[in-house]
Amino acid sequence: MSVQYKLVKQATPGIKGGGDYKYYVRACNRRKTNLYDVAGILAQRSSLTRGDVIATLTGLIELIPELLLNNQTVELDHLGIFSLNLKSKPEDKPRTDSFRQIKSASISFRPSTRLKDAVRSPEYRKSKDSEY
Repeated sequence: MSVQYKLVKQATPGIKGGGDYKYYVRACNRRKTNLYDVAGILAQRSSLTRGDVIATLTGLIELIPELLLNNQTVELDHLGIFSLNLKSKPEDKPRTDSFRQIKSASISFRPSTRLKDAVRSPEYRKSKDSEY
């Protein structure tokens, strides 16, 4: 397995007229893999059927937000940690209706060390459609 990349010429951000152009490496030719594709691969690697894997993953997808909204952080050992983050506007003094300060909630994912190590040193291959 190797990660395909290409060089992209980009202007300096925030400078009118572009300023200096530099070359950056960008991953390319990525394809999306959906739930059914993942389930098929996992079924081939285990004694479970594709339907069993889909049902399990769908259950997990439904369970994680439920747990997060119940004030829990979800740690899946070798995968990572899901947690709920709140964004709020600052106030000068504490308020009794501080929930009104909350602007949004989002899900944060922190990959496990094992997951990070698995992608730490990939092989790289320049894409055939790289212009440079």
